[in-house]
Amino acid sequence: KTFKRVENMAQVTVTDPARDYLAQLIEKQDVEGMGVRIFVTQPGTKNAETCLAYCPPNEVVPTDEQVDLDKFILYLDHNSVPFLEEAYVDYSKDQMGGQLTIKAPNAKVPKIDDDAPLPDRVNYILASEINPNLAAHGGEVSLVEIVDESV
Repeated sequence: KTFKRVENMAQVTVTDPARDYLAQLIEKQDVEGMGVRIFVTQPGTKNAETCLAYCPPNEVVPTDEQVDLDKFILYLDHNSVPFLEEAYVDYSKDQMGGQLTIKAPNAKVPKIDDDAPLPDRVNYILASEINPNLAAHGGEVSLVEIVDESV
């Protein structure tokens, strides 16, 4: 299921196999109203990690966005929303049982619009395209400043 942006809601895709797998895990917890929270630790950094965690009713944060997946509620951590844009959660069965995959292409840098300020656009390109390639060689580059609209 794909959930399109409604007001400020991030577009997050949870496939039916992933939803069903997560629902099975939740059922084993035997907690009424248990949901799942998706969040990004250290969002906007090269160390960003996208995580899923059980979310019992007593841990629901009022500012979280809620997505009803029929079998449970998916909570989108409010501070992580810009970094969860285009996130994708899938589950595929294999010989060892199966694997849950979470992809969040904007976890390290939130997706920005074409009309965003120049420093934001430069940082986005650095983080999403340049630094991943440099990291393979132990390198990293960062924007120091923009002077008179030039780098």
